[in-house]
Amino acid sequence: MIGSMARRTGRILLAAVLAAAGTAVIQEPARADTLQFRGVNWADQRDNFVNGVLYVSGLGSADTYATASVVADRVVGQLYSITGANTVRMPINEPTVASYWTTYTGAIDQALTKGKVILAYWAHSGGRPADVAAYDRMWDTVVARYAGNSNAYFEVINEPHGYSTAALNDFYNAWLARHADIPRGRVILDGAGLAQNVAAVGQDVRLNNTLLAVHDYSFFAGFEDETSWANHIASSIGGYASRTVATEWGGPMGPGSKNGVAYDTIDYSIPSGSFFADYIRGVSGKLRELGVGGVYWPGLRDGDWYSLTRRTGSGPNLTLTLTNPSGLDRLRYSWGLGTGGSTTVRIVNAATGRYADGLGRTASGSDLGQGSATTSLNQQWVVENSGTYVRIRNLGTGLYFDGMGRTANGSAAGQYTGGTSANQQWTVVTDANNVRLRNRATGLYLDSMGRTANGASAGQYSDSTSANQRWKIVAL
Repeated sequence: MIGSMARRTGRILLAAVLAAAGTAVIQEPARADTLQFRGVNWADQRDNFVNGVLYVSGLGSADTYATASVVADRVVGQLYSITGANTVRMPINEPTVASYWTTYTGAIDQALTKGKVILAYWAHSGGRPADVAAYDRMWDTVVARYAGNSNAYFEVINEPHGYSTAALNDFYNAWLARHADIPRGRVILDGAGLAQNVAAVGQDVRLNNTLLAVHDYSFFAGFEDETSWANHIASSIGGYASRTVATEWGGPMGPGSKNGVAYDTIDYSIPSGSFFADYIRGVSGKLRELGVGGVYWPGLRDGDWYSLTRRTGSGPNLTLTLTNPSGLDRLRYSWGLGTGGSTTVRIVNAATGRYADGLGRTASGSDLGQGSATTSLNQQWVVENSGTYVRIRNLGTGLYFDGMGRTANGSAAGQYTGGTSANQQWTVVTDANNVRLRNRATGLYLDSMGRTANGASAGQYSDSTSANQRWKIVAL
């Protein structure tokens, strides 16, 4: 898994920021919105950047049309029943269509009986086909079989970072001319670069009425709050939300490690639990707000800690199990379904095991307390986004975490009636499976001060390596 993450991370190093080319025009959108795409990716264990035949997880070289159909029935059927998806994105490349097509079509044909299928071309390296003539032959074969199936969609090239904007749009225009019999509403064109610059493609009048694709991952930037992640994907989409589908976005669904840091399974139902939680919650919320459909990466990929399901067995005995219910809740939320989890949490200190507690104090300026675990509303907090900061309100008292303007190490953290003061704005700093909370006004961190007595005040202290400054935000 570390190797595949390194490969995936390396993709961003290949991309340059591409300037948009062409004349901006007012366009009639292909659709009012794209939330009809509720999708998941079905991927090769090696990732889909393969210089050879692609074998999506569960398929192999010994399969036939009939056995591939059985596998697709099990995989796609269970992906849909577990997640509520209606779309699966499947990779193609030249070797797969040239030498595995009679088998692979068994899986594609079966998937098409269940819902939409996005057939996406992957160049094995360089962000462009190595041989355009072979690429054209591949698409001619695919289109000849599936042009007449209204459930089939064609993503011309995945992450075309090997092209300048002008060259990419010429490439897309040539593809559309070659396959003019396909309705443009079933053609998907990735944004320039790593599918991050949708406007560069969307504004070209020659490409009107096609769908557009955006990709977004946590390694595309380094934000530490939901709002910035939401703004990040919105900026990639620009003014083209009505035509755009997020054909790749995703985060860790099981335990794993990145950059030498080990992560437990993340609870995405609560805000600001980790760097990855900020990403998943921010992106899913923005996709829902914009009405942009999404295809999660991946619904199934063996060995990938991002995979939403895990496979056991094979053939007719193949079974999928959900890896992270809270991740699924956020995916469904992005599709316009459900509530996406709760904003009500408890906040526990890593050193003392004591919980942040309002202690029933309703007077503005009273100290923020700590106590052993209870079911009291005084230990229940609502985390509210405030731009790139959060505000934290107690359900028992109605008061907010407040720095009280105190800048001395060891001073008490307070509670105060809601206001616009920077003393009530906190930055959530990710620390693997815990967080640290830094006050915007004072610059100090919320600190338990090592106090284990029930009713003890929580303090504030300058940045340190102490576990007293590490807190875990947990769902009720």
